[in-house]
Amino acid sequence: MARITTELLRWRTTAGVDGHAAPAGATMKPVTIPPNPSHVAVDPRATAPSQTGRARAATLWRAGTAASATAVLAGTLYAAGTGRFDRIPLLDPVLAVTVEALAALALVGSWMSRQRRWLTVLLPAVVALSTAVTAIVAALLRLTGTVTDAYPASFALWVGMALAALISLPVVVTRAGALRRWAAGTAVPLTLSGALLLMNNEYGVWPTAGDLLGRTEAVNAQVLNTQVLNTHALNAHTLNGKALNGRTLSGGKALDSGVRDDRMPNPPPGMLPPARGILVALDPPAVSSHFAHRPGSAYLPPAYFTPARTELPVIVMLPGTPGGTMQWPTSGKATATADAYAAAHHGRAPILVFVDPNGSATADTECVDGPQGNAETYLTVDVPAFVTAALRIPHVASRWAVAGFSAGGTCAVDLALRHPNTFRHFVDLAGDICPNLGNRAQTRVALFGGSWGAMEDHDPLRLLRTRRYEGVTGWFAAGVEDVGKLRVSRRLAAAASRRGLIVHEFTGVAGHNWQFASYAFGRVLPELSGDLGLR
Repeated sequence: MARITTELLRWRTTAGVDGHAAPAGATMKPVTIPPNPSHVAVDPRATAPSQTGRARAATLWRAGTAASATAVLAGTLYAAGTGRFDRIPLLDPVLAVTVEALAALALVGSWMSRQRRWLTVLLPAVVALSTAVTAIVAALLRLTGTVTDAYPASFALWVGMALAALISLPVVVTRAGALRRWAAGTAVPLTLSGALLLMNNEYGVWPTAGDLLGRTEAVNAQVLNTQVLNTHALNAHTLNGKALNGRTLSGGKALDSGVRDDRMPNPPPGMLPPARGILVALDPPAVSSHFAHRPGSAYLPPAYFTPARTELPVIVMLPGTPGGTMQWPTSGKATATADAYAAAHHGRAPILVFVDPNGSATADTECVDGPQGNAETYLTVDVPAFVTAALRIPHVASRWAVAGFSAGGTCAVDLALRHPNTFRHFVDLAGDICPNLGNRAQTRVALFGGSWGAMEDHDPLRLLRTRRYEGVTGWFAAGVEDVGKLRVSRRLAAAASRRGLIVHEFTGVAGHNWQFASYAFGRVLPELSGDLGLR
């Protein structure tokens, strides 16, 4: 504008008004051209927030979002820690479908963009990388023998989605708007939760949120003492605030073979036992085996708190891998099943002992003595010795059984065939044909320190070919959808029946999961209890 004005002034000084040259010596008055309003310079501060203001607003928004997320997370953790979520049923299909739908919406929403680079380069790279990582991890788990059982293809899909959400998160957060950033942030926990719920619905590992959080524990001895005293089943001298841990019991008395307390746990005259059984903490010490193990628990039926306790049989319950000592009481519903049986049999039911055969959630000893520890000695020597001393019950092989699911089922067969003077009865629910960690070479090294002889000595088919087992009872079962384990079950059952065992075989519902295990134990318990001497 200034340049145009200058040129016009120069022209007016050299030309007349009509365009002719001005007379010599004439002076011309400069003409001021009024400015065009459309060309008026506008102060940005008068019409829009400054860059500093916008940055401040964005900072405040991010801080508020972070504070809100922190508050929600803190509240969630507090509620979880105080048990507010413990009763949420994780096996409810409505919960799984809802979480999975929200996860899919959040993930797709975080990817919604028209940017050419995102659509042609970044998004395909995210999908390719997450797919490759999922495939590599799945292959490694198979090759190393960490996972030997089949799992649904949808589980791999959800693991891939969770990886994609994690991989794309930093890209979206640094490049996208507020809505996409929020969607990306929520997609990560939602896809992880979707994968977890899908796996849980498939295998039935955690019936409730309390089980997932590890809050479903055996009651401690103080709670037991108060609870039982309220039913008038125990007097003040029994259990007396002490856990069954191999050190003290009943008022601080040392547990050894010379200590007897025949008052424990008889009720006072005229009093009734509790209406239901009780789960108590039980931690057999590894005196002979020195096996590093996790604490366990025991189910004591109502009749245990009467003089009839010495007549009650014992079932040692073993979980699979991965797994823990609380999976049979929770995922397998073993205590509820035993309570139902006791209610129909005047309070009489087997004592259930839940012990650790592996040492950790991911270890797999297959219940043998080897590089991972002396699990076999622990289960056949330490556990029976402590249970008989602590619970004041006799050890009679014909009234003791061992039962297990998956790897625990493999253990049950092997322990009973190798130690029939400890366990005269066994229940193999979807176990393997023999102790197994992927292939024979891996198994020989990892379980038996490279010894072919030790591995052969733990092969059930070989044991059945070389010995006879008169009076031993064996149960074999697998889920109808667990085709591989069904073949194993039938093969072992046929071999056992030829060597003098009393064999029971059946096909259960579902697949290789705790839904099958809980169903199968409910089906086995009545007849097994009869085999153990309960009528």
